[in-house]
Amino acid sequence: MTNYQLNDIDQMVTEWLENIDNIIPKLIFDMHTETKLNRFDLVTNVDQQIQNEFQQFLSKHLPDHQLFAEEKSNEGIDPRQGHVWIMDPIDGTANLVKQQEDYCIILGYFVDGEPKLSYIYDYPHGHLYKAIENKGAYDNNQILLAPPIIDIKDAILSFNTQVLNDETMHELYEASFGHRIIGSCGLDSLRVIKGQFGAHINTNPKPWDIAAQFLFAKELGLKMSSLDGKQIDLSTAAPFIISNEGCYKEVLEILNSGSGYGK
Repeated sequence: MTNYQLNDIDQMVTEWLENIDNIIPKLIFDMHTETKLNRFDLVTNVDQQIQNEFQQFLSKHLPDHQLFAEEKSNEGIDPRQGHVWIMDPIDGTANLVKQQEDYCIILGYFVDGEPKLSYIYDYPHGHLYKAIENKGAYDNNQILLAPPIIDIKDAILSFNTQVLNDETMHELYEASFGHRIIGSCGLDSLRVIKGQFGAHINTNPKPWDIAAQFLFAKELGLKMSSLDGKQIDLSTAAPFIISNEGCYKEVLEILNSGSGYGK
């Protein structure tokens, strides 16, 4: 794939994301919510319609591309083969329902498993973050610089306290500067991407939760791996960390020492 082809696709997708601004307010005004696995696992008409709109966009403009996404059956699609978009139409659905804030759209474009384009659209705050292979990362078309090295003692760490055992949690508290959690994997990861957090840890992500982070990490010199330091399988995901290089090793050592991060 040439840079011109990649830039052309980026322009089309950026325009699609800009146009979705005309749809989201109407969907939120008439929002209805359903549960999936439990009362905390929510889906709305907003998630479903945004995903449908992107599927229609692909069918019209990029018909040889496949969509691997949260609100559909992905049977027969291997995101490691061919041209595949991985999408979370609303990352942070509970935040959308309860706050109407702190949610985003996640999109990652892969060719034979290699990340080419990534988007995290913080719609409530009007910021489109994107990464282009070998061309860096951007916030509303302004170049993002690689974040400075952050030592763990100066780092804010992002993790869900409900899924870490007490020993591990307190070790992280003691080693770091502080703890925060937004409740959207994309937005928590963005804080790492921008150098505001040292690391974000998620013990149960799905492929669409982390689809965009691969390329942002690559372009900005961040660390992204499973919690045992291995490469993540795109098709299944795994407990993962995206981290500033300065605190990555120490965070993993704490997570994997003693009784580990599991309950």
